[in-house]
Amino acid sequence: MPDQLYLSSLMRTKYRQIVLVLLFSLFPSSAHAAFEFQPIGAHTSGTGDAGVAWATGASGAFWNPAALAWGKRLSLFGMYDRPFGIAELATHALSAGLRIDRHGLGARYKGFGFALYKEQEFGLIYGLRVFQQLSLGFGIRALQLSTAGMPTQRWVVFDAGIRSQIRKGVFLGAAIWNAGGRHTSLLGQSGTVGMGITVMPQVVLVADIQKEANFPTGAGIGIMYHIHPQLVLSTGAGSRPERLSAGFGLRKSGFAIDYAAVWHTVLGITHRASVVYEY
Repeated sequence: MPDQLYLSSLMRTKYRQIVLVLLFSLFPSSAHAAFEFQPIGAHTSGTGDAGVAWATGASGAFWNPAALAWGKRLSLFGMYDRPFGIAELATHALSAGLRIDRHGLGARYKGFGFALYKEQEFGLIYGLRVFQQLSLGFGIRALQLSTAGMPTQRWVVFDAGIRSQIRKGVFLGAAIWNAGGRHTSLLGQSGTVGMGITVMPQVVLVADIQKEANFPTGAGIGIMYHIHPQLVLSTGAGSRPERLSAGFGLRKSGFAIDYAAVWHTVLGITHRASVVYEY
């Protein structure tokens, strides 16, 4: 009986992997376009996946290249996401940011997939505080796609962004990924505009509008409430398949640990966690 259970489990795993590979490699437009825009970080997932105007430093590297010119002098970010408990859909991301006066430098990495289908991104980012209240950013990414039984494919694309503070507590941001429009049907291309507003000392509202090639326009809106200097609660909603979200963050001595629960209209609830260190 144990051998039969093990064999049955193994067959289910292999079957699921085969189905996923077929979906990814044969029908990318209907299942998963390679390198499509993906929200990174539990701190932004908790607010309806809105972060292009608010996220800064290393965590902002996945949202807006101009974010590197803001924030602390040194920042490190890490995230692990295993949607719906499916290991084959796991995403892990790492980034680092260094701000020197008006200049911001950063590096980012994102990996998605499993042995039979894997996407990897390596990126370098530069942000410049042109004025005290305005920054511009530029990024370059090396993309690698590995699919079982097929040659590994590689590309290089570039990104651009802008972030401004129009008045105290009010930020605007915009970013475009794969700005050159290279192979948009495969590599994806997206543009996002957003804003963040401190409406009260403890309350921040954020909102994004995002358009990706071959996908409908999406939007997200959320709220963060600092009920304590070391505790932040968040909730949000969006028009993407991930509709509703809620989360919290803990802050202490430069460290931040964030968690978000996200409700997907088809696949149910998934959990995200990320960690940030700033100095």
